[in-house]
Amino acid sequence: MKNIPLFQAIATLVGTIIGAGILGIPYVFAQAGFWTGVVVLVIVTFAMISIKLMFGEITLRTYGKHQVSGYVEKYLGKFWKNLTSFILVLAISGSLLAYFVGIGEVLSAVLGGAQIFWSLLFYILAAIFLYFGIKLIKNTEFILSLAIFLIVFIILLLSLDHFNPNNLLTFNLTKILLPYGVVLFACSGMVAVPEVREILFHKEHLFKKSIFLGALIPSLVYLMFAWIVISVTGESTTEVATVGLGNVMGPTIIIIGNVFAFFTISTSFLTVGLALKEIYNYDFKMPHFLAWLLTLIVPLAIYFLGLQDFIKIISLVGALGFGVNGVIYIFAYWQARKKSERQPEYALSKKFALPVSVFLVLVFVGGLIYTLVNIVSF
Repeated sequence: MKNIPLFQAIATLVGTIIGAGILGIPYVFAQAGFWTGVVVLVIVTFAMISIKLMFGEITLRTYGKHQVSGYVEKYLGKFWKNLTSFILVLAISGSLLAYFVGIGEVLSAVLGGAQIFWSLLFYILAAIFLYFGIKLIKNTEFILSLAIFLIVFIILLLSLDHFNPNNLLTFNLTKILLPYGVVLFACSGMVAVPEVREILFHKEHLFKKSIFLGALIPSLVYLMFAWIVISVTGESTTEVATVGLGNVMGPTIIIIGNVFAFFTISTSFLTVGLALKEIYNYDFKMPHFLAWLLTLIVPLAIYFLGLQDFIKIISLVGALGFGVNGVIYIFAYWQARKKSERQPEYALSKKFALPVSVFLVLVFVGGLIYTLVNIVSF
């Protein structure tokens, strides 16, 4: 019983991180080379564990409850808080756009028909949920995480007869940055760190362990999923991985795989859609109807302006969202160390935090520049 808060904290972080991004990872791994993708996943996982530990320390140095932008405002000022919120709006709008595209591919693969028809139908239904603020059931992260692990395990068992180990022997150093944006998108989940702190109130000594494990487990799931998919589909891996997996393995996987895809995309859409509506409503002081309308209209407008590629979208969102905000979080961390309001239950040593901060800035900024150049020249 005494470990329940730890499990709940880990499950909250895992449940927030694992979403629709898992569906794009096998494709970029296949395009770059499986082991190239593994190297990028290891680097990004280290980066995300490090920055989450930094942000966790910020929350422990601060009295009161805040969300991510609130901590930024406290230590860097209102301008940086507004910039963080603006980048967050762009990133979440991009996420909704990616889910709009992805859900059309998934439903079209299962039910037939035009992708745009299914995308628009889903969008209309989701809009109703978002308008009335019908939230997903709280405190179910542990169950949702178990469901994802179970489905990945079922796909593994059903895929064994189709494995081709030669598909996993690829490595291409020249494409080392190709998976970056997608992997970063899939490994984010920074907004859950303050929530984990609240779960561990009066048990803050478990905070560091919960962040480490909660950020590591999703990457292990991603690695297993990419290994399964690429072993089966190789260079034929599709942008939404379960679509290509079903094409190779037949009706059972078409149903199981794409139900899994539908589940991850739809829950991600509603979760981040509600978050975006609340940012418009609370941070930008917009009335409810306008906040709801902007949440839906902006991604749709971008789609009809021509950005309709699932992988390109989540790659840009991942690189942009952390290329800018990641650097802001690092500066907020160092200010929090200077202006600490309380003694934190854990503190990263300066010998570790300083070189890691430099490394993270290089990763976030370098990855952002590469992604922007790559997308513009595509």
